[in-house]
Amino acid sequence: MDMMEIGNGALTLQEQRTHFAMWVALKSPILLGTDLSLLTATQLNIIKNKELLAFSQDNTIGAPAKPYGTATTTPPEYYAGQSSKGTHVFIMNTASSSSTKMITFASVPGLTSASKYKIHDMWTAIDVTVSASSWSVTLDAHDTGAWLITPA
Repeated sequence: MDMMEIGNGALTLQEQRTHFAMWVALKSPILLGTDLSLLTATQLNIIKNKELLAFSQDNTIGAPAKPYGTATTTPPEYYAGQSSKGTHVFIMNTASSSSTKMITFASVPGLTSASKYKIHDMWTAIDVTVSASSWSVTLDAHDTGAWLITPA
């Protein structure tokens, strides 16, 4: 990937989050192509997200997240990758409207089988514990969710 376009005016907030999250998921070098002094607080929060940056710059596991599942979109919507903290899932809503997406835990590559999972939202730092075989979330159009999932 080339250069990030956050703050250059052409992307919605959700698209800027997706731009950054996918850059991080693929562990591409983070090069910002904008005047940092013109970024809003929201845009700065996107590019300074410590949890997403930690995945991208993990010193132990350097492999990027990879698409998984049965891809029905181009680009694929579901990605999973490992870090020293556990398994990360990134879901990109490629639709032009909000959409509910499901993570089926048994289908996530590298995720240890468990009866309960802790799902940590890397954008909001909110944790939920799930004792089911799957978990659903609604994403805005063109937005991307990013979670660290570990056995609870």
